[in-house]
Amino acid sequence: MMSDNTTWQIESTILGGVQRTAEASQIATVARALEECADGMTSAASGWASASLAMQWHRSGTFMCPTMAGVPYAPGHASFPYRALDESTARTAAQAQELGGKLARMASLLRRAHSIYDDAESSARRSMNESLQMMTGIMPEYAGLGGLTFAFGSFVVGSIREGNINPIHAIDGLSWAHEGLMSGLGMLVGGINPIDGLRRTDEVNVAAGRLATLSAPIKGLVQGDILTVTEVRSNTEVVRASSSVADSLENLRRLGEKRLGKIELNSGLDYATIAIQRYRKEDGSSAWLVTIPGTDGKFDSPFGWAQNIELMSTNPSQRMRADSARMVLEAMEQAGIPSDEPVVLVGHSQGGIVAAAIASDMSNQYDIQHVVTAGSPVANHPIPAKTWVTSIEIEDELVAALDGAPNPTTENWLTIRGKATSIPGTGPTSESSASADGQCMPSGTPSDRSRDFSGAAVRDAPQRKEITHWLKYHQAAYQNATDLGSPAVDTHARHFEEIIDGELEQTRYFQGRMSHLPTSTKATAPAQRHAMRTFGG
Repeated sequence: MMSDNTTWQIESTILGGVQRTAEASQIATVARALEECADGMTSAASGWASASLAMQWHRSGTFMCPTMAGVPYAPGHASFPYRALDESTARTAAQAQELGGKLARMASLLRRAHSIYDDAESSARRSMNESLQMMTGIMPEYAGLGGLTFAFGSFVVGSIREGNINPIHAIDGLSWAHEGLMSGLGMLVGGINPIDGLRRTDEVNVAAGRLATLSAPIKGLVQGDILTVTEVRSNTEVVRASSSVADSLENLRRLGEKRLGKIELNSGLDYATIAIQRYRKEDGSSAWLVTIPGTDGKFDSPFGWAQNIELMSTNPSQRMRADSARMVLEAMEQAGIPSDEPVVLVGHSQGGIVAAAIASDMSNQYDIQHVVTAGSPVANHPIPAKTWVTSIEIEDELVAALDGAPNPTTENWLTIRGKATSIPGTGPTSESSASADGQCMPSGTPSDRSRDFSGAAVRDAPQRKEITHWLKYHQAAYQNATDLGSPAVDTHARHFEEIIDGELEQTRYFQGRMSHLPTSTKATAPAQRHAMRTFGG
């Protein structure tokens, strides 16, 4: 059973981003040397431990030695200092073991920070996905039964270890197969031949396009297809000035959790709200930062569950007809964002898919220079090379794997993959660690542990395992990636910061509503007319 003080940390691995082959080769050589030293220290520790056991055996096997050892004065008897030597060998063995562990951790940190062998890891992951995809396409019944069996076993084992019945373990135990199973399912729904499926990665998106032709009309009948976008005022400063990716992720969390009612900031903002900020640079030009939270699931919200299907389509028209994408574009127009000023889009879950879709399909209308996604399945969105992408994903969150493929590993597309692990005896328990105003920045390392950067603590995490799709887990993943000192992460961070480097001039909030008929209130009529004119009813 887990300790009462168990908390959670995220260990990050960096994939993609700016790579330098010569530097990577040198670092790989250093990492191998460190591992060899670590193996040597481990062997030395085993040798010293064996020496201690050998002396104990020798002492117990020597005639009268155990008896005479307790006699203060025995004429003609010389006693060998077994006890002192035993303590010394045990101490040396422990030191060698500790040093070996430190060297091994250093090698691991070097590999994670500099994306060493990420090509090999990506290839292995792709091969695994293709195998699962092929199995699912050819033998869907067996693949489904195997997945359910493995998930049930993970649920049972995880619940026993935790000491509580927790269905989340059915998801995290199957994390290694999420992408492969999803791509196989997409291949079946999308009508893709298994052989053709080996040459592509967008099976899920093809299937989403097919499903969207059915789900969109049904959604329109139930929810309505008239989009109303209005500017609203906030009573408090929910989205604050940002100067970094970490700041923007915190603002995204505050706005998103306020929408879901997880924190109370007395802002007066309701669900389906995004924020648009304008920054004035030294040369007098402007830069724009758009903050887009994820699905809220409310009945008349443009950020409902059904909109995700349209956003995942391979068809640009279907993507841009999704209500959530329509809302963000309408808000951007109302905010007055011109086509020649730089824009940064930051989104969580569905918000990240919206950001990727706009960057993919509206590159001629807006100068989208950087996109940050957290927990968003965007691997197959055709984001142009001019746009930098920083994606943060957690291995067992499932949502980020719904695209059925790993993200591209290019210089302009960086992926931070985090893994959640428990840490007994450190940090916060189930009590909230957020401040009174809802601030919840990750602490970097759990409690006061030595800063070996092996992981960053998840703030406000419960004792038991929960869904890692909450944004606080992505914040911790980004914190750990930053702590590692990765050149790729640093380069992306600088690019982000240079775009919005300026004084915050304005923060505006926009809400969206879906309906069958426009309301007659004067406050919303202009926005309704524009939404109907631009996007159709």
